[in-house]
Amino acid sequence: MADTPQCIAVDWGTSSLRATLLGSSGQPLGRVARPSGIMAVPNGNFAGELEMACGAWRQAYPDITVLMSGMIGSQQGWIESPYLEAPCDMKGLFASMITVPDVDGQIYIMPGVRARTADGAPEIMRGEETQVGGVITANGVTDGLFCIPGTHSKWIHVRDSQIHDFATFITGEMFSLLKNHSILGRLMDPEDTFNLDSFTQGLERAREAGGLLHRLFSARALGILEEMTKPGLASFLSGQLIGSEIMGARALYGGSDTVQVLTTGMISEPYAHAFDWANISTVPRDAEASALAGIWAAAKHIQEL
Repeated sequence: MADTPQCIAVDWGTSSLRATLLGSSGQPLGRVARPSGIMAVPNGNFAGELEMACGAWRQAYPDITVLMSGMIGSQQGWIESPYLEAPCDMKGLFASMITVPDVDGQIYIMPGVRARTADGAPEIMRGEETQVGGVITANGVTDGLFCIPGTHSKWIHVRDSQIHDFATFITGEMFSLLKNHSILGRLMDPEDTFNLDSFTQGLERAREAGGLLHRLFSARALGILEEMTKPGLASFLSGQLIGSEIMGARALYGGSDTVQVLTTGMISEPYAHAFDWANISTVPRDAEASALAGIWAAAKHIQEL
């Protein structure tokens, strides 16, 4: 007998929309991906974009629930969902979901989370809380440190199944800016592939004195003086940035815990090497699967109401 779809999970961020049809045990029954992040939706027609992505599923299953997470709940998204104050648990997050008004069917948006770092600086996140919730609910991880690399890497401290606090590192965005829009990138090939030797040299450079703003320029000097081949320069830059991120997180959270690392795709390899370099033990987890597990837990919460 064919499985009956239970909900549509939508991860809707700044650059893309990914929708997954989930069955009775939370398993994927179908997937749709579109390059229609929230900033690329014409005239803010989010309802129309959702229909283009998921309309066939919603027509086939008119009563199906749609659960969305990510930047779709931001000020630039469809409708702003609240930021829940940390510490917060998954039940609190699920109870704070909002419904999208004036649409056919039930469409929910997950809240974000806000917190303060140890030095009092404000922090916010949207989407990562759903991934962390997936690991907590599906894998039974109740305590520890999570790392979710990306444009804005998040390091999230979980205690007693609660998101206790977290810190953001703009590693991916800084790499993109420096490679594509700075003098450092002029010597770099846009099609450069990952070079482990150069990346490791960048990690080692991140340990040296002088601060990141000083160390970064060596990516240009090494290329100009032909002390590093041009195909390795991007990996060298990446190594400096990721190394600085890991050392910054270690300064905030210490280095004794095993880190739950949630990644998908090409970003997995550099971070795996960087954690080995830093002698930090990790548990690798698939970021997309974790997000789906978090959405599925939210769907079960709705079913129990």
